[in-house]
Amino acid sequence: MPSSATVTLFQTLDVESLDSGNQLPGDAVAKVKSQPDFQQGFFGQKLEDPKTWVLATEWSSASAAKQCITNIKDHVRAQETFVYQFDTAVLKAPCTEVFTAFETEEGFEEQVGRFVSAVEGDKLEGYKGADYGAEVKVDGDGAGEKSVRMVIGWVSKEAHVEAKGKPGAIQQNIGELRAKRKRVDLFHVNFKEL
Repeated sequence: MPSSATVTLFQTLDVESLDSGNQLPGDAVAKVKSQPDFQQGFFGQKLEDPKTWVLATEWSSASAAKQCITNIKDHVRAQETFVYQFDTAVLKAPCTEVFTAFETEEGFEEQVGRFVSAVEGDKLEGYKGADYGAEVKVDGDGAGEKSVRMVIGWVSKEAHVEAKGKPGAIQQNIGELRAKRKRVDLFHVNFKEL
């Protein structure tokens, strides 16, 4: 089980949310960083979809993340917003693999934990670290679709592709990620700190 007490807010943005240099406008960065309980933030482009960018910000609590969503909505127009609880240190890797499973069943988060432990134990070439967590509901009563996000740091996207093509922990444990969920999303981001 992830041990982080903080939560990470992931927001996907399209090009219309950015300035002419494909960066978050300075007023948006300032607004995010000025929010109470802001810990740190990361921003980067999806390598598989150059028209989509990801803003990941760490908050001291789910209520702080919820307040941020409300306070920055005029500065950051997100297409999607998800909140997860895990250690964001992996987002500092040169490249981050972001795997999300949707409509997960009971026990899926534990399966992801076993997968992460196996990969961690194998010390794959180019591997920089991993963590995972279930979605934290910040609106309503927490009912509805459940999702789990896993982030794995790599030296590059190519290192991930190469590692999963070789015999080892990924191939031996990939079944943990294929059961007890309906659909997945996978992308890579070269995050930069805000």
